[in-house]
Amino acid sequence: MQLGTIESIWRYPVKGMRGEEIPHVYTAYTGLMGDRIYGVVAADGSPGHPWHTGRDQQEFVLYNARYKSSEELLLPKNLDASYGEWPPGIDPIYPDADAFKVSVETPEGTAYDDIENPAFIEDLEKITGRSLRVHVTQRGQFDARPVSLISLSTAARLGEELGMHIDKRRFRANFYVEWDDQDDPFYELSLVGKTLKIGDQLELAIVERDPRCKMITLDPDTAEPTRQLLRHLAQNHGGDAGVFAAVLQRGRVNKGDPIILK
Repeated sequence: MQLGTIESIWRYPVKGMRGEEIPHVYTAYTGLMGDRIYGVVAADGSPGHPWHTGRDQQEFVLYNARYKSSEELLLPKNLDASYGEWPPGIDPIYPDADAFKVSVETPEGTAYDDIENPAFIEDLEKITGRSLRVHVTQRGQFDARPVSLISLSTAARLGEELGMHIDKRRFRANFYVEWDDQDDPFYELSLVGKTLKIGDQLELAIVERDPRCKMITLDPDTAEPTRQLLRHLAQNHGGDAGVFAAVLQRGRVNKGDPIILK
C-alpha cells in the first residue's frame, strides 16, 4: 500500500549547521551517508549532550558546511555489487577519510577550507567564549535515532494554526514527505510501530515521535527565534513533530521514491 513519496532528502555534514538538499543517498543502519559526520563539542557542555549547536549560539544554524567531494558521498562505489554478489547484501565500503573533508562558511562570509583547520575553532571560541573542539566520525552523531522524517503537511498545518509561514527546514529532518492521504496532516505520528519501504531496498521501522527543542524556533535563513512555535507544539501537540526511524534494510533513496506500508 503506497502512502506517499519522498519530497526531498537532506543531510547535515556538521551537526547543528545548515543542511544540504541532495538528490539521492545511501542510507545504512547508521543513517544517511555523510549525515552529521562532524560535530563541535564544548568543554563546558552537559556530559549527556556536549554538542555546541543553535541552542547555544543561534547563528550556528546559518553556518554553511559543504563536502569537497559531495558526489562521492552519495553512494558507495560498490553498492550494486554488495547486493548482487551477496544476497541480501553486505555493508559496502565507504570512501577513505579524505573524502569526508568539509569546508565551512560563516554567516559573515568568512570561509574555512577545512573544518579541522585550528583557525576555525579558534575563531569560533572568540565568538562564543567557550572552549571547543571538532569531533569527527564517518558513521554519524545523532541525539536519538539515525533517521528522521516529517511531512510537509505537518509544517503547513502548524503554520495555519499559528497564522504564519513555517519553513520545513526548521525541523532539520532527513526525509521530507508528501502523504497521499491529506485528511490527517500529522499522519506520520500514526505510523509509530510500523515498517515502511522506501524505493527498491530501504526499509525503516518508525520507532517513536520526535520530541522537539529550541532548534525548531530558529529561522533557517535569519536564526531569529520564533518562541511561540515551541510553546504551541507543547501545548497542543504533546511537544512532538515528525518521527524517528531505525533502518531494518539498508539501501538507496531517491527524491520522488514511493513510500510503501509493509
